[in-house]
Amino acid sequence: MRTASTRRTFKRDSTIARLVERVSGWFYDGRRFREGTVGWEDDVLVEVRSRRSRETLAQGLVVPGLWNAHTHLGDAIVTQELKGTIEELVAPPYGLKHRVLAKAKDAAVIAAMRRAMATMLRTGTTGFSDFREGGLRGLKLLYAALVALPLRGLALGRPSGLTYDRREVAAILRVSDGIAVSSYIDWPSDDIEKLAGDARREKKIFAIHCSERVREDLDEVLQLKPAFLVHMVQATDADLVRCADAAVPIVVCPRSNAFFGMTPDIPRMFGAGVELWLGTDNAMINVPSILREMEFAYRVARMKGGVPAREIVEMALRGKRLGDPSGGLGIRVGARADLVVFDLPGGANGFASLMRATASDVRLVVSGGRAWPPIGFDARLRPTSRPRRRRLRPAR
Repeated sequence: MRTASTRRTFKRDSTIARLVERVSGWFYDGRRFREGTVGWEDDVLVEVRSRRSRETLAQGLVVPGLWNAHTHLGDAIVTQELKGTIEELVAPPYGLKHRVLAKAKDAAVIAAMRRAMATMLRTGTTGFSDFREGGLRGLKLLYAALVALPLRGLALGRPSGLTYDRREVAAILRVSDGIAVSSYIDWPSDDIEKLAGDARREKKIFAIHCSERVREDLDEVLQLKPAFLVHMVQATDADLVRCADAAVPIVVCPRSNAFFGMTPDIPRMFGAGVELWLGTDNAMINVPSILREMEFAYRVARMKGGVPAREIVEMALRGKRLGDPSGGLGIRVGARADLVVFDLPGGANGFASLMRATASDVRLVVSGGRAWPPIGFDARLRPTSRPRRRRLRPAR
């Protein structure tokens, strides 16, 4: 039996010997699935060719690492059965999750977030954007959970309360990727405008939930110049057109919405010209598996007329543009080595296959060049290579 080390090959140039690792099968190039081989060195894709290689780490349906565009990972600390409305469970400052997080010990929150991150990794997600509650403490806990895992995490912090404190906001922006808040209607208008303005001046991300439980004034929200909005379940057709005209993407979280008796109209959103991303939302409500979210989104969309499977797959890839605005959706030389190999049929049916994908179909996950085994092969979730040292904040 070959080991991973025997499948690695050295590719020499004029000065150094380089370690290139490969997978092969049907890979997504940004337009369609092509048969061939993909190779990477360290954390960069260096080889994309049409011929299959025999010496590979895995073979199957190969897609770029999936991106979870909206998470609340701290919620994973809440393990009880959930009952109540949106306001009672998640609304600040007295929703259930906020009460639990305020009382929880740091070590318990870190362990819960790390379990959620491990679930994302082994189900094909290699990056995520987290709305981090709890001010500086919340960010510290997120980084502590992330430090040992080869995930890309965009940490979007927020003040510890619902008021603007210039010093606190400045400190949050120094150590985070931006600011993300619950909802426009939760904040005094002057304070939320200061938050957004501070984020823009620091060239950081500003994001916000919008029109989830009630319709909000979209003109007021768009004046904040958000990088993206989350939910928009209660949006009107005119609201969606305004988002499309302003080039503001919307992250939809169908399983979270369904938990509270709502469903996003995905075909209507696409019809308005909106760019859609996909997220799993609260970890206390949903396992943060984008595979589950893709399947559910596809089914929910069918209830409203349907969208092609390819659109759903690309919703699970577009969120990575936050960290790499120039990056494409497909596998290409020069991109970060984030890949998922599925034990699924490829060819023209590759997108349809992914609508039925489960965790057990994952053969291999590669995140930042580090290969992780799928579920069942190593219950301890140990990486196949020595962990690299990470800074205590996501790389920009």
